[in-house]
Amino acid sequence: MRRQISILLAALLLLTLLVGCGGSGSAKPAATGYAYDTDASTAPEAPMEQDSKFNITAVVADDALRDAKMIYRANIDLQTTDYETSEAAISNLVRSFGGYFESRSLSNRSSGYRYSDCTVRVPAESFENFCNQVGELCHVVYMSSSAENITKVYYDTDSRLKTAQIKLERLQNLLAKADNMADIITIESAISETEYEIEALSGTLRHYDALVDYATIYMTLSETYKLSENSAAPLTFGQRVSRALSNGLHDAGVFFEDLIVGLAGMWVFVLVAAVLVVLLIRAVRKRVLRKKKKDEPSSPESPNHDQPQK
Repeated sequence: MRRQISILLAALLLLTLLVGCGGSGSAKPAATGYAYDTDASTAPEAPMEQDSKFNITAVVADDALRDAKMIYRANIDLQTTDYETSEAAISNLVRSFGGYFESRSLSNRSSGYRYSDCTVRVPAESFENFCNQVGELCHVVYMSSSAENITKVYYDTDSRLKTAQIKLERLQNLLAKADNMADIITIESAISETEYEIEALSGTLRHYDALVDYATIYMTLSETYKLSENSAAPLTFGQRVSRALSNGLHDAGVFFEDLIVGLAGMWVFVLVAAVLVVLLIRAVRKRVLRKKKKDEPSSPESPNHDQPQK
């Protein structure tokens, strides 16, 4: 019996190897024959105009790829002069598309303007429309996107999972027939390893499904006093000088504003320092005056001559 179990285990291992090798070449969707793990961009890497439209067809050039396992991502940098209104509009837009915020953070810059970055997940079929509508809510400074085809690795993982499930079923049947303690221990060890493999592969597929079903958009929202200009033509020398002067005046104004605000917060220390300076000046002046009086020569007294007696 022990010899038969050993033969069955060897045959099961051989079957696992054969199914694993053949699985990667079977059960392929319509995307078979396309290049896998490719990245494509729907937007130029340079800043784009606010009214530019996000076009997913530039990412997926062929309709056949729409049946593939695609992961869509986008990076969008936004500006606004009305932070509360823009933030509320973006939140409402995410909810209207059935999406959610995976992460969100808000910070205040030293200039007093607010800045937030977030990771948004929306259904993959709404990816294009969502990106276009975000561009209509706020001023778009930068937008880029990518599409990753994971069809091959997805179905390879799925094939490995099915192979492991078949292996587990046969090991369990083999365990039911085993009557030797050594064989039972060996089979139970193999079952434990197979169950761990099934759990890991199932987790990987769930992760892939989450990335495929919901597109990922990384967004930043910056509050500013003036929206940046996205000009396609290069600036002339005069425009560059004018912009530099304007930016310089603005930066100088911000610097003095921050200086005044900082001094206002330290008024106690400034007052104490002013009193100490005044006292020090008065003490130095008194000392100088005393030294000056001490160094002045005393006026000579007129000699008293005794008048001769007559």
